[in-house]
Amino acid sequence: MTDQTNNLFAPPDGDKSCTNIVRVAFESGVDREFDYLVPDDLLPLQIGQRVEVPFGKTNKLCVGFCVNLVSPQASLGVGKVPSTKRTFKLKQVHRVVDSQPLLDEQLMELARWISTYYICPLGQVLAAMVPSAVKKQAGLKKERVVYLSSAEPDIPIRSKKQKQILELLQSRGVVDQDSALAIKDVTSQVGCTQAPIKKLAQNKIICIAERQTLAALPAIPEPMSLRTEKITLNEDQQKALDHFDTQLQQGTFGVTLLHGVTDSGKTELYIRTIEHVVKEGKKAIVLLPEIALTAQTVQRFSDRFERIAVLHSGLTSAQRNVQWQNIRANHADVVIGARSAIFAPVDNLGLVVVDEEHEPSFKQDTAPRYHGRDVAIKRAQLASAHCILGSATPSLETLHNCKVKGFYHLVSLPKRVLDLPKPQMKLVDLRLQEIPATSVNLISEPLLKGLKDALAKNQQAILLLNRRGYSNFVFCPSCRHVLHCRNCDVTLTFHKKQISGAAKRTVMGKHMDYGYALCHYCLSRTLVPEKCPLCGKGMAMIGYGTQRLEQEIKSKLPKARLARVDSDSMAGRDYYAVLRDFSSGKIDILAGTQMLAKGLHFPNVTVVGIISAETSLYLPDFRANERTFQLISQVAGRTGRSEKKGTVYVQTFLPDQPAIQFALKDDFEAFVKEELKHRINCKLPPLWRMANIVLRDPTFEKLESAANNMRERIDQVVLADNLTAVVRGPVPPVISRIQRYHRLQIVIQAPDAATIQRLFERLRRQKPVKPRVTIATDIDPVNLL
Repeated sequence: MTDQTNNLFAPPDGDKSCTNIVRVAFESGVDREFDYLVPDDLLPLQIGQRVEVPFGKTNKLCVGFCVNLVSPQASLGVGKVPSTKRTFKLKQVHRVVDSQPLLDEQLMELARWISTYYICPLGQVLAAMVPSAVKKQAGLKKERVVYLSSAEPDIPIRSKKQKQILELLQSRGVVDQDSALAIKDVTSQVGCTQAPIKKLAQNKIICIAERQTLAALPAIPEPMSLRTEKITLNEDQQKALDHFDTQLQQGTFGVTLLHGVTDSGKTELYIRTIEHVVKEGKKAIVLLPEIALTAQTVQRFSDRFERIAVLHSGLTSAQRNVQWQNIRANHADVVIGARSAIFAPVDNLGLVVVDEEHEPSFKQDTAPRYHGRDVAIKRAQLASAHCILGSATPSLETLHNCKVKGFYHLVSLPKRVLDLPKPQMKLVDLRLQEIPATSVNLISEPLLKGLKDALAKNQQAILLLNRRGYSNFVFCPSCRHVLHCRNCDVTLTFHKKQISGAAKRTVMGKHMDYGYALCHYCLSRTLVPEKCPLCGKGMAMIGYGTQRLEQEIKSKLPKARLARVDSDSMAGRDYYAVLRDFSSGKIDILAGTQMLAKGLHFPNVTVVGIISAETSLYLPDFRANERTFQLISQVAGRTGRSEKKGTVYVQTFLPDQPAIQFALKDDFEAFVKEELKHRINCKLPPLWRMANIVLRDPTFEKLESAANNMRERIDQVVLADNLTAVVRGPVPPVISRIQRYHRLQIVIQAPDAATIQRLFERLRRQKPVKPRVTIATDIDPVNLL
């Protein structure tokens, strides 16, 4: 969309000469781009650079991305007569922010695809693709440098230190600013102050300049003990590697699903395939679903590749900028990181690897709401590269694509490396376990015995409970009062403090002195009364989390060295240090959330305990069964990864639930077959495609009116274009209010992505919904919560 005028290029008095137009996308929710005149003295200007321009009625200076260079005819509209009803001149670019483009042509094309497919303004997409640390130039420092002048010295040099400085510069060939040495390095090597350097500069024998440098700590974690012996591929691995080599030799785009059981050697295949790519002079990107997985993965890759870069949110701003700049300067052959690493400025891309492709954490939960796996596939397509999707429990979407899309391939690794046996799965029916009258028994007798046996043999264990905090909610058994969040329609989770303090007293009475209630959605905290504010009886802790599990382990196994791993305990702590201690045997038991379920390799782990296998099943979401099967299978794979046999204790109150039974039998194919029956009947992914529109506002009446308006528009487009679609809502989602915003959602189901795109293309061209409320569109949502 462009602003048009018949006197577009007539500059007002005092304006600079402008013969070019640039199209700018802003980092805002404005779903359009704007044209600006470019002063000739700011040329050349390239797509991907940022510019500062006046915007709006107040001409506030805003920064946006240059997304197109427009000819005058294109801006006016070829074959169109400019409107005479409204004439105005285009505003001018104030300055160019970047010395060179932050995004190349391929990444710009990827941004346009994301904007179109995920229904997001192009400016917001571009803002998400470039790390804020890069835009702010984090870690950028200035240092003074020296180099030899081209002029011959007019006066003799008698000072010993001055002579030594000149000899140093001459021996290093420091003849220009590019090869200049930092003054601090010169003074350190010569052993002098800056006085002789200043004297040489005054006599114009050397030149002093200023140079920008990036300084940050290394982003590569310290080594952990890993299997370092030479690995010989088994027959299945060799077949998979041959397939990858064949695909790479063809030099065309393709996708391969590497379906390998846990500890089947998928990472070794990634490394060997990347070695092939690097040998051909190309580069690779490896995506991991969790920052936690980067520790061991980066270590394995750094042992095999000299030039690697790491990108994830666990880095400091300076580290992130350094890594990004190294990638752009072609100093890295392999980029490893979380989902946003797919936007790394890698040129000559030959391979993209998405490990644990089924993980929902690859889905971005803020605009642009892209799926890292699907964006990785698109980027590989744009680069004519190959994409490998690896998983022990692939998503149903990827399995479906292998059946219906010709460029998808399926390669299986059905056995563990070294032909190691899979761990023994033991079901613990908690309905049959004795429940203490005074407390919750999180560790059953069979699991406790297994832990004691492992510790007696100096072996290690991992315990999984996918719930943070101490208890799920605070409850009054007498009057049934439950402590709710004042901002969200959820119960508060009780968290214990490290150190108890003096009990506080308010108008509501005395409060518990050893913790607080936390909302996991708005993060608000509140004190917890010892007595119910309604009836005066004692409050009780209902449910359980990792803090209560930690407490019970310490009570039942007081000599065990324990570490709790969840987002609370790891806040401000070095996660890599915990893994190093566990790897070296300084920790006996790791207990935590799903951070422990994937990708970690510890050969001495012989016991895995799943405290509550049905946790995910309580979520009212159509993927609950799939996630339950995946989580059990993934965490079970953390044990039995050496000659020491592994045992998995699966505790549950729902032992007959199909997803749990299929996981116990390790029967993935049967699970998929059963799950697809329900998906087909309900027209759910992967057979049908889905979009979710979530509207929110502090005033429910205003929200309801806007939601009904949106539903009417959708129905009109579906009817006018004769689209095949099922539209549900507006209805409240499971959590109907978050951060004092009421929420309503409209769910759209269609047989293919083209129908979804056609619908939203029409909706996108319409005027904003009235009354104005906040609207978020999620294409291919991973949940409907």
